[in-house]
This record gives sequence, structure tokens and C-alpha cells, in this order.
Amino acid sequence: MTVSKNRAKGFGSSVSDVETHMEWRLKAATCTNLEGNPFDLDESLLEETIELSPPLHELDEWSIPEEEYEYHGRHLIHDDFVRYAPHEQPRRNSNEPDHVNKLVNDFQVNKFRKNENIPIAVPDQESLDATDIKGLSGYHRKAARNNLPIKQKLYLYDLYSFSSPKWERVARNVSNHTGAPQLSQTKGDYVSEVVTAVRDNIIEGNSDSIDEFVDLIAADRTSHTRKDIKKTAYKNCDIYPNFTTYNSQGNGVGSIQRFISNDLKLPKMGFEGRTKNNAAEIKKQGYIIYAANCGDVLRGWGSGINKAMRWEIPIWLFGYSSDRVDDLPAWREEFIEEFLAYKQTMIQFAYQTAKAWVGDDCLNDYNSLSLDDLVDSVDEDLFPVKLAGFFPQHTSRNAKDGGRPTERGLVDIQGNTIKFDPKGDCLTKPQS
Repeated sequence: MTVSKNRAKGFGSSVSDVETHMEWRLKAATCTNLEGNPFDLDESLLEETIELSPPLHELDEWSIPEEEYEYHGRHLIHDDFVRYAPHEQPRRNSNEPDHVNKLVNDFQVNKFRKNENIPIAVPDQESLDATDIKGLSGYHRKAARNNLPIKQKLYLYDLYSFSSPKWERVARNVSNHTGAPQLSQTKGDYVSEVVTAVRDNIIEGNSDSIDEFVDLIAADRTSHTRKDIKKTAYKNCDIYPNFTTYNSQGNGVGSIQRFISNDLKLPKMGFEGRTKNNAAEIKKQGYIIYAANCGDVLRGWGSGINKAMRWEIPIWLFGYSSDRVDDLPAWREEFIEEFLAYKQTMIQFAYQTAKAWVGDDCLNDYNSLSLDDLVDSVDEDLFPVKLAGFFPQHTSRNAKDGGRPTERGLVDIQGNTIKFDPKGDCLTKPQS
């Protein structure tokens, strides 16, 4: 047995008892290579495997705070003391035959790999016997060991106890990130874990709790995959997220197009399908809308200026963040800085282009104009690209306002609702 850590916390004292260890050793001593122990595992492996396969909490993948767990060492334990709950396994198909067969073949060839990930377990709270443990990982390996010609009933386990079921589930999932043939968890497996955790009151049924839980259990996945897991979990748990992101494609639920048409009651974005007769329909509309996830978005500026000049109508940009951000007002401030910087570039471009039409007698004065002079001289009402505002993205419900979302409709930097006026001022125009 390895030395236990964090003994002062006492989350699972039963697995640290001398009597418990004695019972495990006595049972292990009854096994032989002809019955229960064809791999000839013994306690010499406990220390020998530590360097080759460190306990999970010593790996980078471990994200559980030290005060939330206690490590009780590595032990050699007979299957009679180990319970696995099939319904608690993180993979939806709890005992995939193909994977078990691969493990059986691996065991027959290699027996026990000293560098394989050691299964983790916790005290079994559903048993009255202090010697019983519940396996959190190693479920498929146990099934494979019991499918060998001589069943391997003795195996190594790293024992932990946790301050709450939440951290137990995090550890269970982290154990699958890191061996022997290993079956990776799918997106659906992670979603199932989240839904179950909410159902069992392990985590709260709100988007913040789900976000934190997914980031913990799926830390090995990309941010894009974790985002998909969160969205699917919200839907399956019927959660109203407190930060809304928008799909830039299509016109379905959660799309930019649907929000503009259904919520803001504004015309369709862009100009596609409305350019016949020299864009008569667009001209009648009087403006073009583009959504922008950054202030210097090329489509809004490039295509926007082109169409604005051709059809003599303004372009209105609607800003939004394509990813969740911690400080939304700061992100919007940065968006405006990008918008103004690109606007200055366009003004400089127009200035350099117009120089060809400046007479020699005025050229010196023209060349003496600074960038600030140029920007200050622009008629804001005539400048073709304007910022209308931002999509609402802080949407947690406000109990002081009848449960309405915190941000609604088109909003300014601070999330205050503003009215879109196609003949009005750009959001960046200084107020007099």
C-alpha cells in the first residue's frame, strides 16, 4: 500500500482502517495463478507501478481542488469487494462488447501492464461493510478480466474519497482522459453525464453550473466541442442559458437571421434575392443590415461600402460575440475601437484617392491635414457604414423585472435596450 495523502480531511476513513486492509490481504492470499490470479499480481507492484503509472491526482489532467478529495493509496483488492454500478458509467453503452474483446486479447498477450492507468475507486456508501468499494473506472477491464480462461479476480486500485458527489463524477470522467486499449467518451456520453448530474441534484440546473461541470469533465476536448456539449445539455435539461450566442448560418432557432427578423422585426440581412431592377427592393428598404462579430469585419466594410456607394444607402452593422466572454461591456468597447480604427483607414483611403482631384494651389493645405482633422471633418450623417448596436447576450432572468432577460432587443455597450432608427445616428457618434 502506498502512503495516504490528506489524511486530516477524513472523507473516507473506512478504507484507511487497518482491519479493512487486513481483510483485503487475506482474500488476496487465497488467490493463485490457477484460480483468481493468473497474472501473479502481488503487493510488490504497489510501489513499483507508482513511477510508471502515477495516481491520477498527480497528473496534469486532474483539476479537483486539494481540499475536495483525499487519496488513500494504491491497493491490491479482490473483485468480491468491488462494485460497479452499470447505470452510473459515463458511457451510454455501458459494456461495449468490441471494446471488452480488445481488452481480453490485450490481457491474454500482455497480462498486466505496469504502465497502464490504475482504476480508481471510492468507499461504497451503499454497503454496510467497510471493506467494500465502488469502482469509478476500470469497468470494462473488470468485465474483460472475468472473460479470461482463468479469471483475474485480483487487481490494483487507487482509492479516493471526495467531499461531494460532484467531485466524484468529475474524477470518474477525468479517469477516461488518460495505457491499455481505451474507449474514449463521446459527446453524447458527456451530455448524458451532465443531464444525470442535474437530475440527481449533483449540480444546479443552470447554465453557469453546467458550463463549469463540462469544463471539468471534458477538459481534454476542444473548446468548440465543449461548447456543443453545453448547448445540447442546456436543451436536454430545458435550461435557459444566461449567455446567448447566435448561429451565423441558416434561419433556425438561435440564428442571427431569426433574431433580426422575429425579435427585432427588421428586414432580412444582406441583399441576396433583392437586387433586380437595380436593387429597387433594397433601395425601397433604405438600408442594408450586416451582423458583425468584430468591429473591422471585412464583409460588413468591404461589401458594405461597395453597395452603399452603388445604391446610395447606408450600411448598418449589428455587433455580437460569437463566443461567451466574461466581460461583455469590455468586449463591446473593444469592438467599437476596432470599428473606429477601420473607419479611420477608410477615411485615409478616401483622402489619398481624392488627392488626384486637388488643385496645385490647394495641395499644400490638403497635405497638411492630420488624421484627426480628417476624422473630425467627416459628416457622420453621410458616412455610409454605421454601428446600430449589439445583440442581447446577457440573458439571465431578472427577478426584479418579472423574470425577463437582463438584456432585451438591440442594446448599447452596457446592455441597455435601444431603438434602431435607420435614419438615426451611429452608436459611436459623440453625443452633444
